[in-house]
Order: sequence, then C-alpha cells, then structure tokens
Amino acid sequence: MLEQKSALSHLLTPEYTEMLNCMQTGVIVVDTEGIMAFINHAGCQILGLRADEMTSLPITSIAPGSDMTQVINEGKPSLRREFRYGDKMFLVDRTPITLRGEIIGGLSVFQDVTVYENVFQKLSVQEKELRQFKDLVDQLFDGIIMIDSNGIVTMINQAYCDFLGTTIENSIGRHVTEVIENTRMHIILETGRSELGQLMRINNREIIVSRMPLREGESIVGAMGKVVFSDLRDLRNLVDRYNIMERKLDFYRQELKRIMGAKYSFDSIFADHFLVKEAIQLAKRVAQTKSSVLILGESGTGKELFAHAIHEHSPRAEGPFVRVNCAAIPKDLMEAELFGYEEGAFTGAKKGGKPGKVELANGGTLFLDEIGDMPMDMQVKLLRVLQEREVERIGATRPIMVDIRVIAATHRSLESLIREGRFREDLYYRLNVFTITIPPLRVQGKSITALANHLIHKLNAELYTQVIGLSERVEQIFLSHGWPGNVREMHNVLERAVQLAEKGVLETNHLPPYLQDRPILAQGETLTLNLEAEMAKTEKRVLEMALQKSEGNKVKAASLLGMHRASLYRKLEKYGLH
Repeated sequence: MLEQKSALSHLLTPEYTEMLNCMQTGVIVVDTEGIMAFINHAGCQILGLRADEMTSLPITSIAPGSDMTQVINEGKPSLRREFRYGDKMFLVDRTPITLRGEIIGGLSVFQDVTVYENVFQKLSVQEKELRQFKDLVDQLFDGIIMIDSNGIVTMINQAYCDFLGTTIENSIGRHVTEVIENTRMHIILETGRSELGQLMRINNREIIVSRMPLREGESIVGAMGKVVFSDLRDLRNLVDRYNIMERKLDFYRQELKRIMGAKYSFDSIFADHFLVKEAIQLAKRVAQTKSSVLILGESGTGKELFAHAIHEHSPRAEGPFVRVNCAAIPKDLMEAELFGYEEGAFTGAKKGGKPGKVELANGGTLFLDEIGDMPMDMQVKLLRVLQEREVERIGATRPIMVDIRVIAATHRSLESLIREGRFREDLYYRLNVFTITIPPLRVQGKSITALANHLIHKLNAELYTQVIGLSERVEQIFLSHGWPGNVREMHNVLERAVQLAEKGVLETNHLPPYLQDRPILAQGETLTLNLEAEMAKTEKRVLEMALQKSEGNKVKAASLLGMHRASLYRKLEKYGLH
C-alpha cells in the first residue's frame, strides 16, 4: 500500500499537476483507499471549495466522485455519468490509474453541465408544448383556420379540411377566398373587428363561426377563424346536456349541504323573550366575522341550534359544518378523531389513512360541543391548531394548512374549570372572542307558554294531531315548573302529551306523572330555582312600595330605603320604573 501511494506521489510531478491546473474541467486524483491526493484549480472553482479543504479527505465527502472506490476495486472505468451536486448537474468520467499493470489510484474528470441541462429542458418543454398544440388543433372536432395579413392560409386543421372537402396541402398557401366559400376572413383584416358567433352557410349547411384579427402591437398580422358549431343540432344537444348537468349539480350540491352543511338557521329558533332576541341579534352580527365564538347555556337550551344558525348565516355557509362532541368521544380516540392519522400510524389504522374532523372542516366551521369536557392534552394540540391554522395527522411528517372557523359550546363554567386546573386559560381566551349566552327556560316567564304553543304547532304538523293549546291548569304548571332540561325537556313533555290528547287542549292527565301533581302558585306568580331572578323580583317589589309610600318623591324614597339617590336612579332605570 505504501508503494502504491509512493507511486501516485511520483506521478503527481509539478509538471503534471501544472498541466492539470490548466484544464477547464475539474480533475480529482485519489489513492486506492479513496483519499483525495490532488484537485485542480477548475475543480475547486466548480465545487466552490478550496484544495486544502479537500485533500487528504475521502472522495465520498463530495458528490462528483462518490463511487470512485467501486471503480478502483473493480478496475473498470465509469464514463459519461450524470451526477447532481446541490443545485448543479455534472458530467463525470471516472477511471482507475494503473502502473505496470497495478492499480495505484483513480482519476475523476468532471464538468458543470447545469446550463446545458436547463437549455435542453426548456427546448424539450417547448417541443412538447408545440407538439401538444398541433395535436390539439388537428383533433379539434370543429374547424380552425389562420391567415396572414395578405389573406393567405397559413394553418388549417384536418377537421376543417374534411368539412370543406379538401386537404391541408391544397389549402395552405392559397388565398382564403379560394378555400372557403362566403368567407369574411379577409374582411376582418380590413375592419380589425372580431365577429363572434356568426351564422354562415357552407355546402348548403348552416354553421356558427367566430372570426378575430391577430395583432402584434397596433398592427394586424393576420386573422383566425373557428367553426363553433358545424351543425345547429349539435348546439341544441349541447344546451340539453348543459341543462341536465345543471340539474344534477344542483342535486349534488343540495345533498352535500344536507350531509355536511348546517341543518338549522335563525328562522328555526323561536324567540319571544328579550334575552333570546338579544342572543340572536348578537349571533347574527358575529356570524359575518371570522372570529371564534363561545356559546354558553345549560343543557337543552339550544346551543347547537345557535351554532348551526351562525354557520348558515356566515360567508362560509357553502362550506362544511363539522360537529365534534368532546364529551362523547373516548379519551384514547380523541386525537385520531380530531386530527386524523396516516396509514400505518398505529395498529388497526385504516389503509390510506383518515382525515380528522379539523381537516374535514377546512373552508367551513368546526363546532366543538361540550368543550369543557375536552382532555387537557388535547387542549394543547387544539390551541396550536387555532394559533397556527395547521393540523398534523398522527404519523405524518408535515402539517396541513386549514382554514376553519371555530364555534365552541359548553354548559360548564370554564372559569371554574380554569381555577381547578382542568381547562387551559390560554385556550379559553382563544375561544372566548365572542360569547353568546342562551338564557335557561325558567327565567323566561310568560314566554314559556308562547314557546309551548309554538312547539305544539310544529308537533301537530309532524304527528298529524289537532291540539289547539294548553288548558289553564297545564299553563300554570308550565309556568311553575323549573324546567331543568330546558327546551329539550319541554319538547319531550309536549310530544308525549300531544299524542295522548290527539286534539283539543292539553289537560293534566296528558302530562308525565312528575308534572301532574305539581303545586300551583297564585295567579300571575311564577316560581323558579334561579336565585338571581327571584331576588330581582323581590327588589323590584320593594322599590315599587317605596315609590308608592313616598308618593313618587325619589329623594324621599331613597331615604326610606337607606341608599344614595344615584343608586336609586340606577335601580329604577334597571327595572323600568320612572
């Protein structure tokens, strides 16, 4: 081995290396172990490296000679091989160096052919495009023709020749009037105005053609004509097919919206109480924005109904509406359900992978119901989705950009969950851009009976019954009941009662047993389990008594109540007492 290295060093004489340095191609000389012994000036310049950075290093540390070891071991040259190094393409020749029949090293000669490669690629692309254009013109069913500024035919496709009863060879080079009867192509050269969708008669057949001038700058250099329809019956058939496709498209669009879109609008929400009306007005304004929405309300108040309506009223109405019930999905399946997975990500993963709910909501709305029940580890990943607008499937190597609008809903107090360490504060502020609070049924007073009559009307249409309303006692029961299940509970109660009654008014015997024996309050009085609402009622009655006793003198009324006059004014304004 030392003898081989010595022989190689004797070969690299100053005269020999000077000759190599004069070459315009890169040259690298290596020993039998693949260690670089010499690289010429051109090689350093091509690779963008210095000679002292490469000599004494393995040839495998740079790309152009990476298989030199195989050439030396096999004793066979490797010629005219293409090799890419960074953004450059090289043409490389590798050959063993022999002395007295023994291999003492290897020689790699390479040159940068990136420029030539780019030129060849551009020529190849242009040739391909030209060939595709020619094939397209030749295969067009309807005719196409081009003329120069003198009216001489320069191009005509086979379809037009077949229609005219001539050939391409007999048409090119002749004046257009000699090729097409009744043509106006030469007139287009004079007027410079296009004629689109014009009726023309050729060979006793009426066709529709378009003619347009060809310009270079301000000069007209020719004209092009195209047969739009060679038979008017084709036009009628096309119109018929278009109408059929339009009907099918409408059907598929409706089906997609039915499956993936919102099912309810704001018209689906009954609003008689002022708190519900305020919630709807806020929701309508919020719907036009891209901001996240947090819907709060007890179970059964219609949070999902509001989410559907916001999506339907938004610019994303044509996009998907994807619902995720965070309380219904098992914890170990939550990540795959939300973010999806790639094929082979885990045992049992579906072939081809599966997109998650977040990905499916792209271009639309993601509704996270019962967000308060989402596990903490999923909250971290959801926060990243909301901040970065990208989702990464389980087992994936790159994220997917998503355009979603998030609506979250919960019956829990998120502030309490934050204090207990069960909900992330940063996620709460990300979701709580706009908050819509839906009031429980028990605080809606007389609106309860209005809602009951509304639901009865709907149930009559669904169940083919003829119930006309509530009896006086049933109405009092409805006003006295606390409705812990809210609208959902009332709907279930009425669905049972309407089917039992079938017609007329609902009586107590039509109600569930737990409502039949409910105590009735005095006329005009309602009982709720809402402490704040009951305290407000009491406060209002005390204010009315103070005003009555002071004969409307507010200064005296404030003195009787032991409060500052400004505080009294605020409370009177709050309850509408003037």
